[in-house]
Amino acid sequence: MKDVTRMFEVSPCLHEIVECARSLFSCGVDDEISLKGRVDCGRGRAAYALVDLKTDVEWDQFKRLVEQASVPYLDVVVTGRKTAK
Repeated sequence: MKDVTRMFEVSPCLHEIVECARSLFSCGVDDEISLKGRVDCGRGRAAYALVDLKTDVEWDQFKRLVEQASVPYLDVVVTGRKTAK
């Protein structure tokens, strides 16, 4: 597992996040990639859930959820699988 932190000047769109992940993890165009947002859904005690980030709507909903968290930061989990040729 590789842990990478990225900072952005302005809120990126989902496409920018996908392209950044592909570049950071050396994924090819045909490789499968999955993004999930990590959301703190605990009250007092930390409890986290992963939500799919497949569409711009899901990305926008994730950002709104994070804004309401006690510690608002966007945490995205990327998984990838190389496609056999």
